[in-house]
Amino acid sequence: MSKEIWAVLEQGETGLREDSGELLAELTEIAQRQPEQTLVCAILLIAPGSNLPDTALLPRLGVRRLYLLEHTRLAHYTTEGYVSALAWLLQQRAPALVASTASANGRAWMPRLAARLQLPFVPGCLGLDLHDAALFALRSIYEGRAYIQTRAALHGRTALATLATGVRGVPTSVGTAAADNQPIEMSTFTPEIKEQQEAVRRIAIQAPSPEEVELDVAERIVAGGRGVGREGFASLASFARLLGAAVGATRVATDRGWVEHERQIGATGKSVHPKLYLACGISGAAQHTSGIREAETIVAINPDRNAPILALADLGLLGDANEILPLAAKMLET
Repeated sequence: MSKEIWAVLEQGETGLREDSGELLAELTEIAQRQPEQTLVCAILLIAPGSNLPDTALLPRLGVRRLYLLEHTRLAHYTTEGYVSALAWLLQQRAPALVASTASANGRAWMPRLAARLQLPFVPGCLGLDLHDAALFALRSIYEGRAYIQTRAALHGRTALATLATGVRGVPTSVGTAAADNQPIEMSTFTPEIKEQQEAVRRIAIQAPSPEEVELDVAERIVAGGRGVGREGFASLASFARLLGAAVGATRVATDRGWVEHERQIGATGKSVHPKLYLACGISGAAQHTSGIREAETIVAINPDRNAPILALADLGLLGDANEILPLAAKMLET
């Protein structure tokens, strides 16, 4: 019987999350390094009758099997629903590795699944490998200033891990042309999820405020720096809300307490890859710009025509962001 490694995928409003490709590419490379035949299996948790996301890309990313976990309690994400469904499937089969992205959901259900089944778990990995009956993981420490490789002996147990996003980019293919044409084996399971196990139930969906949107998955980001000032972040957040964007910040802004450290972008913060990055009052120091290299479009607002950020930007506006943003907000509102 072939060995399996599982990728638990998440769906967004328009299909599979973009970082699914990163996860699958990492697991496919692990599978290719194994001495015995190892299959990459994608796991989707859905409600019966749900429309499946487009899975045409899965064969090109190395997926050979697709497991659908169907249950009425999986219509919407709940931590307990995921833990119960995946624990049930793990008791039916024994993959070598189960991995997900280190999204908000992944960070919630994965450690609980590890605790419930008493399995080894490594969070927030930059890279993974399986050999010599152990899971090897590359992780960053000291807020990204150093790296460490850990080794978890498995003793025949399934390993669990979450993979940091934005590390390797989103691939379009990792297999051969012949492998791309292989059909995916699809299997459907109905897991056991007891009603009394669910401590939390979803009763409504409310869009988060810009300050709460995760930077590593945001398609639009409005970021502020020293030039915005403490008071300016309030209007910056209001503009981000109109734009449907997340709020980001430089190290100076977070060190001064204007914004939470979770909003920091750069070498000692987060690396982001939005479709639009609006830099307000940010000079463009290398410490910050190292975190926005994968942004598709950068728009900068700065009164200093010699600011490095303007040389990096696709569009630059000379002026005070605290004056320009309210004018732009009025245009969006009309």
